[in-house]
Amino acid sequence: MNKTPLLNRLRRSTSVRLSLRFALLYSLLTALVFAVAYKMADYEITHWIKDQLIEEEAVFVGTYNTRGLDGVIADLEAYGIFNFEDNRISLLLDADGRRLAGNVSRIAGDVASGYADASAIAFIGPDENDSFGFVLRNIPLGSNTLVLGTSTYLQAELLEGLGGGLLTGFIFTLMVGAGAGIAVGRRTEHRLRQVSSTLNHVANGDLEARVPLGRNDADDLSRLSAEINRTISQLQQLVDSQKQISADIAHDLRTPMQRIWQRLEAIGQSPELPEALAGDVYETIDAADDLIETFHALLRISQIEAGARRENFSQIDLIAVLNRIEDAYGVVAEEKNQTLTFAVGPNPLSVLGDQQLLTQMMANVIENALRHCPPAARIEVALFLRNDGVVFTVSDNGQGIPEQERQKVFRRFYRVEKSRTTPGNGLGLSLVKAIADLHSAVILLSDNRPGLNVTVTFPKTSETVN
Repeated sequence: MNKTPLLNRLRRSTSVRLSLRFALLYSLLTALVFAVAYKMADYEITHWIKDQLIEEEAVFVGTYNTRGLDGVIADLEAYGIFNFEDNRISLLLDADGRRLAGNVSRIAGDVASGYADASAIAFIGPDENDSFGFVLRNIPLGSNTLVLGTSTYLQAELLEGLGGGLLTGFIFTLMVGAGAGIAVGRRTEHRLRQVSSTLNHVANGDLEARVPLGRNDADDLSRLSAEINRTISQLQQLVDSQKQISADIAHDLRTPMQRIWQRLEAIGQSPELPEALAGDVYETIDAADDLIETFHALLRISQIEAGARRENFSQIDLIAVLNRIEDAYGVVAEEKNQTLTFAVGPNPLSVLGDQQLLTQMMANVIENALRHCPPAARIEVALFLRNDGVVFTVSDNGQGIPEQERQKVFRRFYRVEKSRTTPGNGLGLSLVKAIADLHSAVILLSDNRPGLNVTVTFPKTSETVN
């Protein structure tokens, strides 16, 4: 899979961007909560150490009041027994600042309550403490001063563990949030592409297309998809009804028109018909012919669109079909002083289809060019194999069709303004489009600079080239 288009699609995807933004916002909120939790833990541990020192202060003050300075010194010696790895320090100073007892010899700087860096503490014997500092409590005992301290080593270890856990949790939350955001965004994007693809199929005339519905029909996209499907179904019913009405009208009027034609034919051949009226009668017969042909075309389009002919599909060699058309229309082009050339591949090019309909479609496109191009025009017909299928083209150097009219000419009875003076009922290209759709072929009108280029691309089959 090419990663670049996927990344581009993800960057352009609104749902992916929104999901990632929510994931980022959620991660930032999580980081804020973790930071507050870290600071609260730091505050609570520090507060607990200070409370412990205050309680010890009360004990030593009580000892001093009851047993004097000797009692304090004796308690400090007992205090040192329970000191693990110098986590607790004590220093008793007299009024002149000389050390009287304790497990440290000196504390540099101003000995006051608060925090002291570990480098300011001079231990008696080797320093076994890995702490960065100590929380100190300065206790006046008469003219003497007792300094108690608690190492911040355990606090630092606890905060380090807590910080590592919170950081890991934040990274995990960020990664899971980003992954979930991309997954949710891609799933939403996939469903939106299904909706877009369905609407494109409908816009191209495939009214059988429906948006796939997920298992969960309660979310917004499922409800939207269901509404789109209902709308397409209603549109399909309206179009089917319109086609049926058109076919019914053509079917019901074709028989009376044929009877009128037969009566007019009989009148025209009657020896009692005055010669002055004969011309009018045959003109009326020609008009009836045009009407009957229109009804035939409408019924034929309805039958093709119904798809009933698809059951008779077989492999058809389009080169053989085009050779027969060349024989028929070469004479017509000469009569109109036009140049009609054919260029076909040497190998059989077959498609799966109905031979009669394919012959009519190719003949209609060529006849359309012969009819609407002026004398001395050049019309080139080609049939060849391309990567995307078998291609049939008819190119001329006539007046062409304006770009804004090219899709409209496939509508029934639609004719561009400049061709309304030429014979025709406006159903020829509608029939071509119906046959192309029946064969899953793509028909495209483009500018031949000057003139018109008609391209019909048939899908390849395993037997396209023998």
